[in-house]
Amino acid sequence: MFEKFEILIIIIIILLAFYFVITLGAGKGKDPSSATKIARYLFGVRILIAIIAIVSLILWLFL
Repeated sequence: MFEKFEILIIIIIILLAFYFVITLGAGKGKDPSSATKIARYLFGVRILIAIIAIVSLILWLFL
């Protein structure tokens, strides 16, 4: 199995891949009103990834 440090690296890679895929999928809209919706959506994605990262780090530290 993986060591603790390798698990942390894998979690970071998965979270970064998740963020980049969603960012590329959201794209840049030509409509100015969609730009604010995309920005709001990506802010929510960043918050979600931060929460997942914090929970993962806490679990990683205690297990």
